[in-house]
Amino acid sequence: MSRIFRRALATFPPRAGPSSTTPATLFPSASSAAATLPIAVRRRRTEHPPPKFASPSPLSDPALHDPESGKKFPLPLEQDYRDLLRTSEFDESLSDAELRALFLKGTAEWKARVRGYAPRGKKGRHAFLLKVMGGQKEAEGIVPQEVEGQNANPNTIVGQRIYLPNIQIRLMRNHTPPGEAYDPFIATFRIPPSMTKTDLRSYLAAVYNLQVTFIRTDNYLAPVGRTRTGEVRRLGGKGKTYKRAVVGLTEPFHYPDDLEELHAQSEYEGSGDAVTKARDKWLQDNYSLRMMEEMKDRALFKYYKGSRWRAISQSNVGVTVKEIMKRRKEREAAVAAAVKERYAAVKESADTTQAA
Repeated sequence: MSRIFRRALATFPPRAGPSSTTPATLFPSASSAAATLPIAVRRRRTEHPPPKFASPSPLSDPALHDPESGKKFPLPLEQDYRDLLRTSEFDESLSDAELRALFLKGTAEWKARVRGYAPRGKKGRHAFLLKVMGGQKEAEGIVPQEVEGQNANPNTIVGQRIYLPNIQIRLMRNHTPPGEAYDPFIATFRIPPSMTKTDLRSYLAAVYNLQVTFIRTDNYLAPVGRTRTGEVRRLGGKGKTYKRAVVGLTEPFHYPDDLEELHAQSEYEGSGDAVTKARDKWLQDNYSLRMMEEMKDRALFKYYKGSRWRAISQSNVGVTVKEIMKRRKEREAAVAAAVKERYAAVKESADTTQAA
């Protein structure tokens, strides 16, 4: 293999294996939550590691769902779990490990709920956890509830003002380092800086009916520069200030045109590249992606036809010889001009002498 091909192939990153679509715990994006920890949190846990049987992130730690790991809940979660066991009744067929797993699942769902909205009959966190764990409070009385649609004055028409969103939320590709598997349990959004996690969770649930498990945000600050008037401010345009939100999903999500991930998954399952070819054919038949790329290349070729880029400082033999010949012509032209002026002065002096 020639040196050029070796260098060209060496620039390609190693091909990653298929992403895992089977969650390790009842909390679907537990591994994603652990993989998207902020750098400061990772540094702090590296410098000050927790005890052996303590879990710094109980909702995203798969070891807590394994009874043989020996790990325990943090003290607040353990007290909450003991309070539920003491004041409630559960199915006797469930073991302690299964109850703890259901308790973790209910806690994760409670943290991922939509804030600012409480349906009729909803009491609080403990009632929500009991519903997930399949338990009920001891000697719980029946509380009468309002009938849906019941109103004190049925002749009054109640109107509710609806505010439509006037913001832009962009779905971005997940950042996947070379050689690592794509994580299908997270999605990346670019949102306005004024938008909070609660706003994004409510927006996704109301508009797309998308339930999320966790949200991590970080702010990107645009560089400071000067405007045309000399004012110092943060620059806008392509690199303007924005906020990135990494959202945990309950179901895996893949882009339709992610053929590499589909090929890796098919290779892992042993079905070959038949599924990948079928997906590629479907994309070409419905969206003509390859035809659009060819049309764009032809348009660019037509636009730049006849133009040639050549830098002045380009170091090759042709440019060097051209620069030498250019300076030589300039020098010869200067010498010829000086000789011509000298000859004219001598001729004028000779004519003056003859006339005298």
